[in-house]
Amino acid sequence: MKKLFITVLASGMTTVAICQKTFILSHQDKQGFFAVSAGTSLPMGQFARCSPVDDRACMAGQGVAFSASGGYRIAGPVGLMIRGEQHRNTVNTSAMLDALYRNDTDLWTAKADNWSVLSVLAGPYVSIPMGRFSVDARLLAGRALAVLPNTSMAGNFGTTEMSVRTTGSQSTAFALGGGMSVRYRLGLSTSLLLNADYSRADFTFHNLISTATNGSVRSQSAAFSSNRVVSVVSISAGVAVLFGTKYRPF
Repeated sequence: MKKLFITVLASGMTTVAICQKTFILSHQDKQGFFAVSAGTSLPMGQFARCSPVDDRACMAGQGVAFSASGGYRIAGPVGLMIRGEQHRNTVNTSAMLDALYRNDTDLWTAKADNWSVLSVLAGPYVSIPMGRFSVDARLLAGRALAVLPNTSMAGNFGTTEMSVRTTGSQSTAFALGGGMSVRYRLGLSTSLLLNADYSRADFTFHNLISTATNGSVRSQSAAFSSNRVVSVVSISAGVAVLFGTKYRPF
């Protein structure tokens, strides 16, 4: 009976020690992270503007955003990070038709590919731990690649069938971004996170061509360029893997 009591007592003490160790390690601050997230992409400013008289209006609608990032703190709460983000936004085809002068009896349809913006940004960030929670703030800069979508409209003016198609193009530009994250620690090395980010880049798209078909007559414009400002806010959620324990109590 005495041996059984000692065995149970030792087992209980071991369990308590393991639980204490796990608790301490799960709260221990980590120096670095890798994270992935997904969410919604909200166009801002001229990127969302649908004015038919504004040549720089991008007529972008709500879309989706995906991101991957990694960072490491090098001096207290301050670290360096790199972040890649992909935005895909629809085009407001109704706004395209609003720019077309037509009679009420004329029937027109519009089609468009999606806007696509890929950015890779890097810069400093600050991480403030608060128990299982932590708040990160970042200010980043880098390069962005945008794809101006192909667009087309087709319909009639009276009895005459017409169509207009404009080719898209790619462009790269300097980009700025910034944002914040709130992370909740799940265990030893994983966290859930909620992100809010803003990014902006000024693009110039070259070699754009519009082709109009009027019945059997086809005409094509000379190649032209267009300047567009792409600014987006992304709200996303994801998971982070933590690494880099600075102090090792065990």
